[in-house]
Amino acid sequence: MPDPIVWAAPRNFHVDGEARVAFAMPAYGPIYPQVYANHLALAAYTSRYLTLNKIGKVPIIGASDRMYLHSACNTTVRELLDSDCTHIFWTESDMLMPFYAVVKLMEHGKDICSGVYFLRNGAGQPCLYMKGGASVFTGIASAIPISIFPEDSFFKVHCPGMGCVLMKRKVFETIPPPWFDLKEGYRKEDSKMYGYGQDIFFYSKVVDAGFEVWVDSSIHCAQVQDSVISLSDYRKKVMAPDFRVTGGIITEAGPGAVKDGEVPE
Repeated sequence: MPDPIVWAAPRNFHVDGEARVAFAMPAYGPIYPQVYANHLALAAYTSRYLTLNKIGKVPIIGASDRMYLHSACNTTVRELLDSDCTHIFWTESDMLMPFYAVVKLMEHGKDICSGVYFLRNGAGQPCLYMKGGASVFTGIASAIPISIFPEDSFFKVHCPGMGCVLMKRKVFETIPPPWFDLKEGYRKEDSKMYGYGQDIFFYSKVVDAGFEVWVDSSIHCAQVQDSVISLSDYRKKVMAPDFRVTGGIITEAGPGAVKDGEVPE
């Protein structure tokens, strides 16, 4: 059995009670029952502090069905801009989150602010990336995965995924469409194909537009499919005797790159 997920007790939050938050979950296909229940709990708690709207045609949660995710995301943004919502909260159909996630992210007041979740196929790898040197618009995926991060901190990254992230409306008013896309590219030097998903595409445009992306790493989320991948899997990963740091790390001082296998001082 997987380790149980334990989230901190709620507290009083200090947020803008006039904010109107669009709840968006682009999805392809059915939604896991435990995810649906988790999102209902999050929506109920959020409604104590904020006005929570759905975006899309599915009751309770703003989901899309049988639409490619990048197309669903663009449709969702257009609906956001046609509404009077001040923020949009993005999540995914395999995500479990603390019920206080939205209001805690709102409390920071940032243009873009995310929690942390752990990749289902990554054995506890956090979904956190720093920007590499090359532009993603060349068709070359240029995101450096973070191996280690402080579990209760506040820091900037390039891409935290789309599983638990709150954004202000002005982000999408500033960035021209398409906001999301899937791309593949060819690099002549080594005759290889490189691609990237809609989140990398979007966050590259975020950086180009001058927005900062913040992470509240005390908001620990999980991905669910056949099993639940959570903070406990990340801890097991980094404590394993054969663990090697690859890509980069984040400390209290911020992100930094390290060589494969190198242990930072």
